Amino acid sequence: MYAGGVSTRIGLYEDALVYDVLHASGTRAEIGVVERLARRRGALAAEERGVFLEPACGTGRYLRALAKRGHSVIGFDREAEMVAFAQEAMEAPARASRGPHARGTRGARGTHDLFVSDMTTFARRVPAASVDVAFNLINTIRHLGSDRAMLAHFTAVARVLRPRGVYVVGLSLTDYGNEFETEDVWSGSRAGLRVQQVVQYLPASRRLRREWVHSHLTVTLGGPAGREEHRDSKYWLRGYSREEWLGLIGKSALKLLGAADAAGRRREIGVSGYALYVLGRRIGAEWG
Repeated sequence: MYAGGVSTRIGLYEDALVYDVLHASGTRAEIGVVERLARRRGALAAEERGVFLEPACGTGRYLRALAKRGHSVIGFDREAEMVAFAQEAMEAPARASRGPHARGTRGARGTHDLFVSDMTTFARRVPAASVDVAFNLINTIRHLGSDRAMLAHFTAVARVLRPRGVYVVGLSLTDYGNEFETEDVWSGSRAGLRVQQVVQYLPASRRLRREWVHSHLTVTLGGPAGREEHRDSKYWLRGYSREEWLGLIGKSALKLLGAADAAGRRREIGVSGYALYVLGRRIGAEWG
C-alpha cells in the first residue's frame, strides 16, 4: 500500500493476512454499491459483466468479490507482498472451481490481472480504453501526497477508461479548523486469528494538509488463550476541502458526474464527511 508521508511501517501494511482479515467485513455490500453506481451512470448495462480496475488494491478483497460475480478484474499495488497475497487468494477458488464445462457457464468467474505498480504510472500496464469501472474506496486515494500526483493519477485513469466508463472514488472532505481528533475501532477474525485496530485521526491544517493517522493493532494467534502481539504505526493522508477537491477535478482529465453516500444514495456535496464521487472521462481532455 501507499504512504503519503513518513511511516514507522510497523503494523498493518506489513502483514497481508492481518490486513485482509481486518477489512473483510462489509466487502460484498461495498462492492455492490460500486456496481449499482456504475449501472446507474451507464458504464454497465443491466446484468452486463464488465472490466473493473482497482488502484492500490491491497489484498484484492474487492476484486475477489467482483470476480465471483463474473466480472473481469485488474488490480495493482505498490507493495509486492500485497499483490502476491491477492494473486494466491484469487487463484485458490478459481483452481477449485475449474472444470470441463466452466467456460461460458452462468456465474463463471471473470479473468484477473494483478501486478505491482503505483497510482501514477500504472497505465502503461493496462490497455487504453479497456476499463468499464475503476474504483478507489475508503480514502485510499488520499495516500497520494500532492495535487500534482493526483492529477497524474486522474490522467492515467482517464487513459484506461472506456468512453462510457466511470471512476468511483471514496473520499472524506476536510473542514479545516472545525474538526476534532476522532477514533475508530475495527476488528476481524479468521481461522484462529483475531485482529483489532484502534485508529486515531488528527485533523489536517489548511497549511500542511496532512491528517495524521495513528494505528494500534492487537493481533491474537491461536484462540482466546493464544499469543498476543501489539503493533503500532502512523502515516498521513492528504487533506481536501470541498473547494480543493472540486477544483482539482475541474483541472483534470476527469469530470464529476455525481456524488452518493456510502450506501449509494444520491447526496449533495457538503463541506466535510465521506462520500462516493462518480467521475467520468472529460471530452477533449488530453490523457496521453
